[in-house]
Order: sequence, then C-alpha cells, then structure tokens
Amino acid sequence: MDDMTLASLLAGCAGGPYPGSWQAAPFTEHTVDGVLYALVALDPGLSALGVRRADGSLWGLPEDDTPHLVNSSAAAFMACSRAYARAAAEAEAYTAPAPESEDLEDIAEAAADALSEALLARFEAVDAAAVADENSFWCVAAEELGYAMSV
Repeated sequence: MDDMTLASLLAGCAGGPYPGSWQAAPFTEHTVDGVLYALVALDPGLSALGVRRADGSLWGLPEDDTPHLVNSSAAAFMACSRAYARAAAEAEAYTAPAPESEDLEDIAEAAADALSEALLARFEAVDAAAVADENSFWCVAAEELGYAMSV
C-alpha cells in the first residue's frame, strides 16, 4: 500500500484514543525484528503506530518493547475509531442520577460497564483479532472510557 492511499484511509484519526501526533505522507519507515512499518502516528519517547508494509495491518510499537496488533487493517482501525468516537460522545452525554440517590455509584458503574461492553462488541464485529487480548489497544480504550463515566 502506497503512502497516499494509506494517508487517505487514515484521514481524520486525530480524535481517537491514541495520544500521539498523526503523521503526514510520506511516512517515515521503521524496522522492528526485520519487519518494515510505515510510522503513521508518534508519541515521542513512548510509542508509535505503524502500518506493516507487507500486509497493511496496524501495530503499536512501544519504545524498547515488542510490537502488538492494533488492527488487522487501516480500514478496520478507522471503523474502530468511529465506534470509539460515538461511544465517547455517549459517555460525555451520560447524566448520572440525582446526587441524593443512594445507589449513585452502582448505577453509574453499571452504565459504564454497559457502554464498555457494547463498545467491545462493536470492535469485535469489525476486527475480532483487535480485541482477542484483554490488554489490547482497543480493550484498554473501552475500559478507560467506562472509567471516565464513573462518579
């Protein structure tokens, strides 16, 4: 996949859960264990997101660590990013019960859990491999979004 096609597939990613800066084409190339990646996003000193040149899959590239799968393709990443953005808007719009409610924490926690579980189901429908590990990029993002709803 050439850089211009990749850049067009990833256009508009900046609103997702990755804290780094999205890069413009042409992308810097980086090799890890003999595998060539196009660096599409960077969080200097912490990590990068790279697209494997051989198959188009998107990987997290932590500094001094092993690459981990984020999505099977750039298109799947964009679909997960859109699902995440919708869930983030739902989380932001959530209105907790009145403060006098004695079950306030339980109600908010149940709503947060429901949002996280629904989001994980959306991710799985898009790219099951991306959420196969509970510590994966999207699983952690869904969990943290739920935490943001907590009271």
